[in-house]
Amino acid sequence: MNGRQRIESVLAGERPDRPPVMLHNFMHAAREAGVTMRDFRRDPAALARTFIESVERYRLDGVMIDVDTATLAGALGVPVEYPEDEPAVARGARLQSLQEVESLDPPDVARHEGVQVWLEGVRLICRHFGDAVYVRGNCDQCPFALAALVRSMEGWLMDLMDPELGPAAERLLEHCAEAGQQFLKLMSETGAHMLSNGDSAAGPSVISPRMYRRWALPYERRFAAYAHSLGRPYALHVCGNTRAILAELAGCGADALELDYKTDVRLAHDLLKDRATFIGNLDPSGVVALGTPERVEREARALIRLFADTGRFILNAGCAIPATAPRENIRAMVRAAASW
Repeated sequence: MNGRQRIESVLAGERPDRPPVMLHNFMHAAREAGVTMRDFRRDPAALARTFIESVERYRLDGVMIDVDTATLAGALGVPVEYPEDEPAVARGARLQSLQEVESLDPPDVARHEGVQVWLEGVRLICRHFGDAVYVRGNCDQCPFALAALVRSMEGWLMDLMDPELGPAAERLLEHCAEAGQQFLKLMSETGAHMLSNGDSAAGPSVISPRMYRRWALPYERRFAAYAHSLGRPYALHVCGNTRAILAELAGCGADALELDYKTDVRLAHDLLKDRATFIGNLDPSGVVALGTPERVEREARALIRLFADTGRFILNAGCAIPATAPRENIRAMVRAAASW
């Protein structure tokens, strides 16, 4: 089996010849390729080379194409800072009050340079690998997390506590959903095998499960259904300890869930079994970046053993792998899967 076949197999609930590896490693891949974050987000050829070299160096089964968590925010008018060798980050807010949502023009993310670089990079990667390697085209933030950037996290959370602002909050979420769906549609046309988003601000580390069910979950469900309407499987990433919302995540319609290392992996196994593929979830900093190769391989094998009865498992870190992770630690992850 090749990498694409392995990942398509686990998504279908079948057992591949070995567990596949698909890493969340854009910062690490760029550092190893000698590409600054500035060039990575501005030059699609540099972006593509970054991931191609990483896949070929480590013989990965799949590749997650991520750039940062501020591209869609920038497309919606949020001030964004672009460090030379760090991912872009949203600074400030587009809306100083939620009532200003009425002044927003309809989104058109295709006009944003960063979106086009992201899309063209994915096209180049798909062209290079053909059907040999599985390509997951990430599409930045889900509506809840994107709204937090448009309004500012503090302002957004305060707004949601005011029942009178509920209709305006819905309008902002709809605005962000339209932008996100535009990105999903554009990404589906690149040749990417899978679509995905992150909803980093929607986890229990930030909001209560009740707020998650009210304001975030409906849009996660919508995005999963929309990806399916485009003929693509869908993956969702949520940061933090997701124990309190794992049941909802398991039923949101996503084909795969990439969950943080803080999540109870045994509970995730039990809830996701026969429902969705688990992607993860080694600690990207404490284990992958700072651990020994022996520890990385030992913890990767423990994850593989846990999910051996389901087949629905893709080995990865629980979030983005730091640029400083030692090469031998990445090799240890791949070795754990290859020798299973």
